Order: sequence, then C-alpha cells, then structure tokens
Amino acid sequence: MNGLIFKIAYRNLKEHKTKTLIIGTLMALAIMILVVGNSFMETAASGIEKTYIQNFTGDLVIAAKSMENVSLFMDGSMTNKEELTPIIPSSRKIISYLDSLDEVIAVNPQIGGAALMKHGEDGTGFVMLFGVDPGMYQETFRDNLELTSGTFLKTGEEGVVLSVAAVRMIKDSSGETVKPGDSVLLTGINSITGTKIREVTVRGTFKFVNESPQLEMISFIDLDNIRIINGMLAYTEVAANLSANEEALLGDVDEDSLFGSGDTGLFEGDLLADISVSEETGISQYNDSDYLNILGDTSERGKYSQTDPDAWHYLVVKLDDSVNEKKFIRNLNDWFNENGIDAKASGWLAGAGVIARMSNTLAVVFNFLVLIVAVVAVIIIMNTLVISVNERIGEIGTMRAIGAEKAFIRSMITLETIMISVIFGIIGAAAGMIITKIIGSIGYEAPNTFFQVILGGPVLYPVISVKAVVLSLVTVAFVGVAASLYPVAIALKISPVKAMGEN
Repeated sequence: MNGLIFKIAYRNLKEHKTKTLIIGTLMALAIMILVVGNSFMETAASGIEKTYIQNFTGDLVIAAKSMENVSLFMDGSMTNKEELTPIIPSSRKIISYLDSLDEVIAVNPQIGGAALMKHGEDGTGFVMLFGVDPGMYQETFRDNLELTSGTFLKTGEEGVVLSVAAVRMIKDSSGETVKPGDSVLLTGINSITGTKIREVTVRGTFKFVNESPQLEMISFIDLDNIRIINGMLAYTEVAANLSANEEALLGDVDEDSLFGSGDTGLFEGDLLADISVSEETGISQYNDSDYLNILGDTSERGKYSQTDPDAWHYLVVKLDDSVNEKKFIRNLNDWFNENGIDAKASGWLAGAGVIARMSNTLAVVFNFLVLIVAVVAVIIIMNTLVISVNERIGEIGTMRAIGAEKAFIRSMITLETIMISVIFGIIGAAAGMIITKIIGSIGYEAPNTFFQVILGGPVLYPVISVKAVVLSLVTVAFVGVAASLYPVAIALKISPVKAMGEN
C-alpha cells in the first residue's frame, strides 16, 4: 500500500510540473535564505562573543548590585556624574574567594571612566578610560593588544596608553601626532571632587588585535589618576573639628569684620598685628612660613587626598573552558547573598554593552522575519495545493468510489507535499551552503561602522552552520505539512457520487 501511495504521489507531481516547480522554488529559496542568513548571524555572534571575551569582558563581570547596567562602557553614564558610579563592596574578599576557585583562570579588577583630552594648543579628543593593574590585566587578557609605539603601563607607573583612535582624534584636530613621552591633559567631572584636570604622560599607543569600533574608543590609564578623576578617595566625608576658641571666633566674625575698613577690620587686629614692615624697603621682615602659620596645621591635608586602593567598578573574570558559565554565575551570586555582599555577577553580554547586544537583537529580528516568510510560504503553498485538489476532484472521487479510504487520500496529498519539501529543501540547503562557502572564502567586508559592530569586525568570513541547515530542513518540512492540512480537509469532503458525476 505504501508503495502504491508513493507511485500515485510521484505521478501527480510529475503531471502538474508547473505547480510543483512553483511550490518547490518557493521552498528552495526560503531554505537558501535561511541557511545563508543564519550562517551569517551565527558566525557574527560567535565572532563578537570571542572578541569581547578574549579582549574585554572575560566570561563574566562582577559589579555592585546597585549598578543597573553592568556594561563596562557604562552606556554613556560616564559623562553623567550626577550619581556616583557604585563601587564593588568587599572587593578584597571577593578577589580572594575567586582566586581560591579552580574554575577561575584569572581576575582583572578595573575602573571605568571618561575624559576630555587636550594635547598642545589645538589637539582635542574624547577618551574612554580603563584604569587597570597592568600585571593583572595582562594576565587576564594575553596578547590582545598590539603596541604601535612605546610601551604598555608598568606596575606603579603613572601614565596613559592611547588607542590609535585617540591619537587620530588629536591628529585631526591639530595636525600633530602624539608620541610616547608627550603629555596630555585629561579633564573629568565627578560628584565628589567636581572637575579634575590631570597632566598625564603618554607611555605608548596601541590597537586591539581583534578590532571593533566599540573597542577602539578605549585607552588605558594608571589607577591613581583614574581614581582622582572619578573622585574615588579613601576619605570622602571629613568633619570639621573646631576648638572652642575657633567656634567662638566664627560665631562672632562677620563679613564686615573680616574685610571692613578701619579699626573693625580683622586684618587690623590680632592675626597680622605683629607683622612689621621695614621702613626702608617696605618689605615684610617675616618669611613665608610666618604667613603659612596663619593657616594652622595642614599636616592632615594629604590624608584626605589619598585615593582608595580597594575602589573598583568591575571585576572581570576568565573561566576554564570546561566550566558551565550560567551555573558558575548562579553559584557565585548565591555566595554573595550568603555572605551579605551587595554585588552581582553577570554574563559577558551584560558587560559588553548595548552595541554588542544589538547583534543578538538583530538575530532575533532576522529569525522573526524568517517566520513571517514561512507563514507567507504556507499560505502560498496552501492555495496552490487547494487549486490542485479542486482540479482533481473527479480523480479523488473515483478513488473513493473504488474503495480508497480517507486515510489513503490524506496520506497521498501529505506525501506529495513532503516530497516537494524534502527534494527542494535539499536543493535550497545545498545552494545556501555553496553561497556561504563562496562568501566565506573571500570574506564579506562591512560597508560602514554600523555593520562592523553587527558583524563583529571589518570583514566577516561566514562559516556554514550545521544548526542552520538542520533547522531549515525541519522548518520546510513543518511548512509542507502545515500547508497540506487545509487541502487534505477539502479532499476528504469530496462526495464520490458528486465527483464521478462531474468527471
């Protein structure tokens, strides 16, 4: 019986070549687009993941629990200092715990920031700054940088290592090229100490081995300077401890008594009363220390300008390849809760920021568009099959009259659709694989910066996705079966007597 159904289905497809080619071509085209598109998207997503994990985010990122967006770029918040970027609490304890875990390969604590940059009279630019411990950074991200001049930061050394993009900005604005040994002024704003300007020596220039428009904005700076720019001080709240005499003095002295004229002026009174001036030279006989003594004890000032050595925005963690990242993150967050630490661990994509996540979003959009195409294909195929069934009313009625059961008719029409789906699905998948292979051998160059971000680099070399091929064939089989349901229902409603009368 199965052989008979197959022969009848094959004969019907052969006799209706035009309709078979129309349906088959639609299916083959849909499968080809699906294979090529998914291969592109998967290759791009894999490239972005590899680029960011190896160069930027590690496998996971730890930040303060109060930080809503864990992006290492802070997604624009670096220039908005109305609210202080939260610092990871108990950072030493967390780092010590991570170092004790066999699954952890390396930990890189770092600080994010941004500053306006000035070089010479006219050279200007904007830089995203990563404050890092040079040793820990290079242990976490090995060989991810290519120095174009100078050297990278050394432990305990002040300075900045500029990206080629930062150097280009200065070149475009002033015509001058920044060289190692030059100084640049970095201006940042924070809510603790306000505007901070730091003169920093350029130690070198670099570019990332795996280039990306987002990554090329990053420059590296020493920890002391980035903490000063961000206002990450060891002592941020200082109480004024005044003596009884000082409080009495402040309570009695007003603006007129401080700066007024005549005998009521403060400077006519006690503070400077004993300072004498030479009648011959008109120069005070006292030295600078005498005047500085007026300011009182300044020995504590250095203490309140010290930066906090435990202040970090992020901990970037590299894991062993065999580790289940999601399970590790879940267990780590449980450890934070058990120890009362207000920190949270997130996957690499959260740390990569909105631009990297855009690629994943576009992949979802692409698959949604493919779904719409599949629905349209189902409707077209269904209509074509309905027409085919109506043209064969007499044939189907005769088969029913000589004893063919409904199951036989259903199997016959369904088999016809599946045969079309399988044959043309394989043709479409093969065409998609060939096209992907050709493009993969020559590469697809991103036409602009936007596509560079989406594709994970300036040139994409797509690789055939086995998952995409299998998914495509499953999809086309589903489309074929779904498209045959309505035509089968119409065929089963055909009355043998009426059909034979119309034959």
